[in-house]
Amino acid sequence: MSSDSPIVGIDLGTTNSVVAAFIDGQVQVIEADGTSLLPSIVGKTIDGKLVTGYEARNQLAAFPDLTVASIKRKMGQDVRVKMGDGEFSPQEISAIVLRTLRDRAAAKLGCPVTRAVITVPAFFDEHQRQATREAGELAGLTVERIINEPTAASLVYCAGDDSMKNLVVYDLGGGTFDVSVVRMEQGVIEVLTSKGDTQLGGDDFDFLLMGFVARAFQSEHDVDLLADNRSRWRLLQACEKAKCTLSSETSVRITEEFIAEKNGSPLNLDITVSRQEYEDLIAALVEKTISCVDQAMNDSGMTLDRIDDLILVGGSTRTPLVQRRLREEFQREPRWAVNPDLAVALGAATQAAIQNGVTPGPVLVDVATHSLGIEAIKGDYLNRRLMFCPVIHRNSPLPARYEETFYTGHEEQEAAEINVWQGESENLAHNRSIGEFRLEGLTGASDSDRRILVRFDLSLDGTLSVSARHSGSGVHHSIQIQNATSRLDSNERQAATDRIREMFGDDELIDSLTGYGDSNDFTATIDRQTGSDFSASRADLAGSPLPHMAGDAKVPQLLSRAQSALASAAREDADEIRQLIDSIQSAIENNDNELESSLATELEDLLFYVTG
Repeated sequence: MSSDSPIVGIDLGTTNSVVAAFIDGQVQVIEADGTSLLPSIVGKTIDGKLVTGYEARNQLAAFPDLTVASIKRKMGQDVRVKMGDGEFSPQEISAIVLRTLRDRAAAKLGCPVTRAVITVPAFFDEHQRQATREAGELAGLTVERIINEPTAASLVYCAGDDSMKNLVVYDLGGGTFDVSVVRMEQGVIEVLTSKGDTQLGGDDFDFLLMGFVARAFQSEHDVDLLADNRSRWRLLQACEKAKCTLSSETSVRITEEFIAEKNGSPLNLDITVSRQEYEDLIAALVEKTISCVDQAMNDSGMTLDRIDDLILVGGSTRTPLVQRRLREEFQREPRWAVNPDLAVALGAATQAAIQNGVTPGPVLVDVATHSLGIEAIKGDYLNRRLMFCPVIHRNSPLPARYEETFYTGHEEQEAAEINVWQGESENLAHNRSIGEFRLEGLTGASDSDRRILVRFDLSLDGTLSVSARHSGSGVHHSIQIQNATSRLDSNERQAATDRIREMFGDDELIDSLTGYGDSNDFTATIDRQTGSDFSASRADLAGSPLPHMAGDAKVPQLLSRAQSALASAAREDADEIRQLIDSIQSAIENNDNELESSLATELEDLLFYVTG
């Protein structure tokens, strides 16, 4: 094999794999057929043809016996997996994936590719690392180096930066989890400590959701979808798609026609799952990752004030519950080095370039430069206050789409004001108002359904679309705001606005330059925060048309702790915990903040007694 051939970087993932290389002065992901991801799935067609990637994934539900997925979890084990009439080692299946990536790179680069840097989870043991190296060799690659995934992500994040930084890299992929505390100084990356679980990832989230849906289906039809291989795989794929949808929306409808039959009649799957139900299912696993984070921090000897950045890697970090828990733990905004699916491969390619004596330039990525959200009321009747509620958080990679649930204040409320803000403070006076609209005609809604679903869509070019829908009445309205993520910070933006006012004295021009065109059909309030007093009396807030937040942030965390405690609690205590969980969820649905707070206190006291 030629030592002059280019070295590529490969992220060999459980769910998806990626190849990248140093091209035209930058590290770039290599695409094929318009996509950068290659599903890590291998199969044979009925006529014996070898298929990989999307083609193999497409046949997984129909022909599970001819298809192999998630092989990374078996790397390092002395096992064989069946694919059709043959049996294969994990290294062989992985080699097929690697060979496909190698050929993809060769087609792009226009020359043979025989050398690679391949990444592995930091928590992989030596058997798993050696199996990965063997898979590379089986694919016709000289494996120049095996590097840890968090190290690779750190390389991308700090390309060209020689300053000293302490990072926590939280890597949650499809099948594995790692957290590493990393020190970087003058281009040298040192992993101080790593914790993780090579059998924990987004796949497990899929399985939990699949079990939930299967139980609901069996309860309705008395048919077990998990008993049949084909219906099981169809259900799993549907749940994987639903999981992705729940990262940006508050509920998802899962439908599969003719998924089973009973007494000769076909049965259809049709179920709606809320984000809250999904988060209840995965809460214990997310808490397991947080425990690993705590252990890694303790082992490293680092304190939170010495950590410069919290970096997210892996597609499963898109899960809102994961991000929320990390914000609570670190009291800071997590950030992505780049697209979480691509960061590791780009880091491997950066290391490959270094192996060839090239110093790559920084990897460019667009992110949301400000948090974006709405004005909402928080607290019970006796202690209400206005606050900023983020929907898209600062440093979210673009494009971004998120949805949150709010509530009307009372059953007779006829309108709701949606005031859009950008900033980082709960205090509205410290943020900037960028738009507003009003939902009218909310009367006639069911007393029990006062939800307002607010969705933010932020494009690569900075265009923000905000929509709101009242579930009870179906009333819907939206606006579009240009350049919501201006590169100017708040002070620069205000200074620019003042200069334009002074030069032109034209409010309409100011509106057009800041994204408030007449076509948006709403009134700009660009100076609303200046000198404003956002304190309000209980009487003012009680009749306010502003949306209400869906409970305090600590309550979901408390429910998560309660779910985790069920496994070890005595039967009598477990029954009491379940009853309190159900009562709290009912109070949240009914927007009864006072009852919710009282029950939460009772549950917290019980957990202290049960868990010590």
